[in-house]
Amino acid sequence: MDIRERLKDLNTKAYYLLVALSFVYKTNPSSSLKWAFTLTAIVAVLPLQDYIESPTALAGIRLFKVLCLAAALIFALIWVWS
Repeated sequence: MDIRERLKDLNTKAYYLLVALSFVYKTNPSSSLKWAFTLTAIVAVLPLQDYIESPTALAGIRLFKVLCLAAALIFALIWVWS
């Protein structure tokens, strides 16, 4: 699969997660949920693959987005278990 398609797919999944988090956020806006919401928003909203041509830079952006989503997952799990 092309790196641009993978980034597009990652953005789509992050957008769906952002929508889900927005519903949960209304019920209990804790600081860990705020971090999860913010990191997911950064991943979902920034369509950097539309402006970057270098495959190496695109791979770096993909890594950054995956790390942000992993951190968002950790914050969401902290919120769930606290």
